[in-house]
Amino acid sequence: MLALALTATVLAGALSNTHAALIQPDGGRVDWYRGPAAHELIAYDAVVDEATQDTEIFTMRPDGSQIAPVTGGNTVVPRGFVGQPAWHPDGEHIVFQAENAHSQHRRFNHMSWGINNDLWLIRRDGTGAERIWASPPEHAALHPHFSEDGKRLVFAERIATGKVRYPRWATPGGENPWAGWQIHLAEVDLNAHGTDILSNHRVLFGAGPARDRGFYETHGFRHGLLMYSHTPGGLAYVDDCYTCALDGSEVVDRVNSPKTWDEHGVYSPGGAWYSFISSRVDPAWQAPASTAATLRTELYLQQGDAIWQATAFNAGAKPGRRYLVSDYDWDRSGTRIALQVAAVDGVRRLPHHPQIWVLTLPTAPPAAPTPGP
Repeated sequence: MLALALTATVLAGALSNTHAALIQPDGGRVDWYRGPAAHELIAYDAVVDEATQDTEIFTMRPDGSQIAPVTGGNTVVPRGFVGQPAWHPDGEHIVFQAENAHSQHRRFNHMSWGINNDLWLIRRDGTGAERIWASPPEHAALHPHFSEDGKRLVFAERIATGKVRYPRWATPGGENPWAGWQIHLAEVDLNAHGTDILSNHRVLFGAGPARDRGFYETHGFRHGLLMYSHTPGGLAYVDDCYTCALDGSEVVDRVNSPKTWDEHGVYSPGGAWYSFISSRVDPAWQAPASTAATLRTELYLQQGDAIWQATAFNAGAKPGRRYLVSDYDWDRSGTRIALQVAAVDGVRRLPHHPQIWVLTLPTAPPAAPTPGP
């Protein structure tokens, strides 16, 4: 894939005058409604069964109050890993992932990976659930997002490569889960039902053998662009954050930092900021030698060629603990961000109960950071 790369000033300080508030101690992936409807609810997933780590989707107000179940009382939606919600602009419909009958309910079937996940649509009151996309065995559907006008849906899709590299108990089909990905686009008709809701399916960056496609993760639409993360060659980390036109042209590497883990790159609603999460908080973490087992991430904000660190959860962490700032979303004003933050103890233990924080940004433009070496 050809890409224009942007360079940015090395950060030498943190973004000041921000305020972070914990609004939900048990939460997961988040989506903040920004459309024309009156509400500004945050949709999120959370663990509801400690033994199985099953999850469900809820909504809440931005202060963490008025929590309401979305999928929990619906008998049509499968039980298990259910999450990764994203609002339709009408403020009533939510698209989400749910593991299907091919799933073994393991790590790579979690909605953070999406392998053996289908896509579903539901109303925020928990009614009208319908499966709108069915994934074949060992395929994946990850991070669906509606366009700003609600007429398109994008998600990252994995195609089974057929190339066994590991024991089949270790990964789905024994394949490299970082390989075989592409970007899937479809048109949306909410007056249709089931899989007919999506039509005119097409893929970007899907040419050639699936095993060569590497990893893609979609992060939505903004200002006529698609926002996504990509790692080539099936390498086991997330390399950089990109934008492209809706036909896959005009690819731009917005971060251009191949040695760091960079993910979830998006523009704020008004376009004042470009935000992304990154491992650059830890200079010792260098891809591809370093792995997710020692990963630390924070949220970063970019304006032009200047980058600021916006969060500092890893600062002063006690020995053996690290923090992962991962999924997040902007409010409609472009001044607040809902963050998923997970504390991880030890090297290999996976986080089970992430927290949800809201970060409020300063209203005045920040001074440019001092360039680093």
